[in-house]
Amino acid sequence: MSVNSLAISTIKNMPAALGEVDIIKSITLLPGVTNGGEGASGFNVRGGAADQNLILLDEAIMFNSSHLFGFFSVFNPDAIKDIKLYKGGIPASYGGRVSSVLNIYQKDGNSNNFSAQGGIGLISSRLLIEGPLKKEKGSFLVGGRSSYAHLFLPLIESVKDNKAYFYDLNTKLSYTLDSKNNLFLSGYFGRDVFDIANLFNNAYGNSVANFRWNHLFSNQLFSNLSLIYSDYDYKLDFSFAHFAWNSSIVTLNLKYDFKHYLTDKIKLEYGLNSIYYKFDPGLIKPTKEESQIQMNKLTDKYALESSLYGGINYQLNSKTSLQLGG
Repeated sequence: MSVNSLAISTIKNMPAALGEVDIIKSITLLPGVTNGGEGASGFNVRGGAADQNLILLDEAIMFNSSHLFGFFSVFNPDAIKDIKLYKGGIPASYGGRVSSVLNIYQKDGNSNNFSAQGGIGLISSRLLIEGPLKKEKGSFLVGGRSSYAHLFLPLIESVKDNKAYFYDLNTKLSYTLDSKNNLFLSGYFGRDVFDIANLFNNAYGNSVANFRWNHLFSNQLFSNLSLIYSDYDYKLDFSFAHFAWNSSIVTLNLKYDFKHYLTDKIKLEYGLNSIYYKFDPGLIKPTKEESQIQMNKLTDKYALESSLYGGINYQLNSKTSLQLGG
């Protein structure tokens, strides 16, 4: 109930604006989900605000899910395997959220053959390369996407000194140590840049990385140990006033999750989760000696959020299940 699972093949068959497949725009076609408004980023679920949604890419927190102030999402569709949107009944492993959880998984890469795919669009182009590190044991995936409208702005006299573009990079390495152990290393880096006639520059983006160890204890019990890094930074450079302002949010997350299948109908999920936060509210500094601005640094804030969770899922019949957790 209140959970939507979508394969990327389904998303690619949905209507696309300007020929650009967009995951965030696609989920707004689901019941109870609306967009954040014209020119606004994010999405709203059943009346909730956009900042009440938890967005995860391979378990890493994404603080900003959009490019170009909401016109496109940060997720390259070629690098995504599937998504799951929880609009209610959110499992205890996510810690509880006000509105929803959007969990997005990247492809693992092809461990047998090299392949490449991509596309050229009106706004951006993309390329994805995947292949084996070691035949049937390891694989890699590298995907990139970039807009290029700014390359044509110099042809227009009135905006030739302006720039507006984005780019992102998806990576993933997978390796099978043996029949019971698998290692995964995934990452994402994206950036938006706006430069108005060399008077005003705005740049922001996400950087995330996740190292995951999957271990199979038995046919009934397996675990995932993850070490996750996430960084969102936001920069403003007011060239006309000769000063710049920077801020950021950095998290380090340690997760150890277990899934235990007691019977065909009873599944236990339990584990621990600890997140370390560093908030940099802002640093303002002059960029030239003639600037009237003095350097000022707001105090950094730190937080540690640790938790234990447990849940049980009981399948009553083919159409009904009972889920409890805390």
